[in-house]
Amino acid sequence: MSTNMNPARILGRITVQGTLQLDAPLLIGEGASGEERSDRDIHVLRDKEGIPFIPGTSLAGALRSFVEEDMPDAAELLFGTLGTSSDRGAGTDGRQSAAMLCDIVLAGAQLGVRDGVSLDGITGTTVPHGKYDYEIVESGARGEFYAEITLRGVHEAEEKRIKNALLRLRDLLISGFCVGTLTTKGFGRMHVAGMQVDCYDFSRKEDVAAWLFPKERKAAVCRPHIPAAEELPHPIYTADDFMVEADFALTGSLIIRDYEDANRMTAGGKNGPDARMKKNAAGAYIIPGTSLKGTLRHRAAYILHALGKDEAAAEQLMGELMGPSPEQMKKLAQKDKRRSRFIVEEAVVVGEAHKQTRIRANRFTGGTIPSALFSSVPIWQRGEGRAVTLHFGARRAKGWEAGLCILLLKDLWLGHIAIGGEKSIGRGLLTGLRADIHYRGRTWTLTRGEVFDESTARDLQEFVTALDKEAGI
Repeated sequence: MSTNMNPARILGRITVQGTLQLDAPLLIGEGASGEERSDRDIHVLRDKEGIPFIPGTSLAGALRSFVEEDMPDAAELLFGTLGTSSDRGAGTDGRQSAAMLCDIVLAGAQLGVRDGVSLDGITGTTVPHGKYDYEIVESGARGEFYAEITLRGVHEAEEKRIKNALLRLRDLLISGFCVGTLTTKGFGRMHVAGMQVDCYDFSRKEDVAAWLFPKERKAAVCRPHIPAAEELPHPIYTADDFMVEADFALTGSLIIRDYEDANRMTAGGKNGPDARMKKNAAGAYIIPGTSLKGTLRHRAAYILHALGKDEAAAEQLMGELMGPSPEQMKKLAQKDKRRSRFIVEEAVVVGEAHKQTRIRANRFTGGTIPSALFSSVPIWQRGEGRAVTLHFGARRAKGWEAGLCILLLKDLWLGHIAIGGEKSIGRGLLTGLRADIHYRGRTWTLTRGEVFDESTARDLQEFVTALDKEAGI
């Protein structure tokens, strides 16, 4: 092909279509337009018909971010350059995005409400006026996914790099990726099912005709092999992501209070338990990512204090990994704020609920307080084996951050971390059964009752040693 060819000439197109499915709750807020409705702090983004949707810009941003981590140059080839010419420097040409992603309307989506509360990092108690709530699109919603990539003359010399990036994106779409807000707290995970990829080479008349008249599409159009989801790791991690997937049993009971359920009961004039275990739209008991991340952050601070770091130094280290605390956010300038690299996922818990009625005692006399009868509905494990699988870890992890994640896993495994409410009466403790740790292309597997092999013990100890050095021990 001539080197003098117009770089803007279209050489071909690639189309990708399938059904996008939410594997976790989704939060894409509507911003200032939601001020008219004051019943929630954040409302989900809707179209003019009032139906929740995922903007193509959100999809493009999430996919671009993933490609940039491994192949920054390929990200510019596919998604274009960012900023103005002055941002990029004199003499640097901009590049138009080759990818076009359509908005995805989530018809039939079920809306839910999640709430949260800010906790004091020292006492573990709630911060006054720290209660908030927000709308979400519950997991299970579906929409039609369509993307189109236009290949031009400027891409011709980068064919190999683009192909590798597209293969990486294909696997990511199938295995799962995250979009929207609170993605580091288990929100926004989704994947594309039933994916079909069509490649059109415009140097071939058959492909041009198939592009112009899709209803008369012929078999001549290239359709690459699409692997099944079970053929791919789920999810796909980048090389420097330190990720833990661990199975646990419940030691006793667990409750993470559903405040919205209590509000609905009160508004309806019904008398029900004072606290119920939180559920998702499918009726399954869950540990929300927001609850798990808050618990692990508090424990991380405890670990750093135990290693000799004072409060300020511990907050600085945690800020590098988990982002600034709410108190720090108020003091930082916009340019100094950092996004959390510590991620967790929402977890489904298998268990049975049992109502418990309790009383409040007068701590001076030891007698009961009149009219202080209350009840809660925690859950207990049903049978033996796994009750919950937790996913957590650090993106682009340094050695000491990997060590901190290992100590968090150890404390969860041994039942030293309580999750949820009513910790003072022994709720929320877990016991580890099995864990897979992924980092830099390697996987270490830990199993309850089995002694670590020498190689695994040495590797994991190196990460903990790196944490000791960072803490100044």
